[in-house]
Amino acid sequence: MALTASLAGALAGTASAAQQAQPAPSQKDTPAARAVAAADQAVDSGLDSLVNSSQEQYERRLVTPWVKDLYSVSYERSYRGLPVVGGDAVVLADGSGKVRALQSASSVRIDVATRPSVTAKDAESTARARLASVDKVESSRLVVRLKDDKPVLAWETVLSGRTRTAPSRLHVFTDARTGSFVDSYDDVVAGSGNSKWNGPGPITIDTTNSGSTYTLRDPNRTGLSCADYSTGTVFTKSSDSWAPATPRARRPAAWT
Repeated sequence: MALTASLAGALAGTASAAQQAQPAPSQKDTPAARAVAAADQAVDSGLDSLVNSSQEQYERRLVTPWVKDLYSVSYERSYRGLPVVGGDAVVLADGSGKVRALQSASSVRIDVATRPSVTAKDAESTARARLASVDKVESSRLVVRLKDDKPVLAWETVLSGRTRTAPSRLHVFTDARTGSFVDSYDDVVAGSGNSKWNGPGPITIDTTNSGSTYTLRDPNRTGLSCADYSTGTVFTKSSDSWAPATPRARRPAAWT
């Protein structure tokens, strides 16, 4: 998203908003197909800040139609088969098959050993220390973490739990050679919302129904739910009728 925003700034006045992302079309004679082909060729040739190396590849992930016949094509980078977190790239091309702009998160060439000295289980112990409480370890994978142009072989451990004050889905990167903490980021971020006490109007979400139970969890927007802030428990009810929050009522309470 940050890379796409950079391209938008470079072409100010050309594209103001992206439409819903769609996969690349199969027809070779469409404007979208010509744009994708041009973007793929730019990536394969290592154009400008894109790395061209036998050990590093870019895999196309998303094609997003923009306005004025422009297409944003995003790529994820890998090194010797390992995902490079922080190495993605975006190419902006038009329907005639011309590359208009490109942005790479980093142009540094990666040269690191890919055999870990630290186990995934040891990395998990390091990651758990970053949260006040851990409900579940969702996944662990070996990656190259690229930040500030410094590549590090790392275990990426994804934890769901809580900080001292809020729910969390935390990605923790642990050096796979030394076991030291490298970096982290949280999928749960602070935002703004409307409620009885804050904002000019109400927020509405769809609810999830299972048998005779309704849950304040939106089935159409992943990760959007309404929960008790003190416990993190998503609200449920036997009917799909939710009264406005009052000082004596505890729904709704916190958005996650």
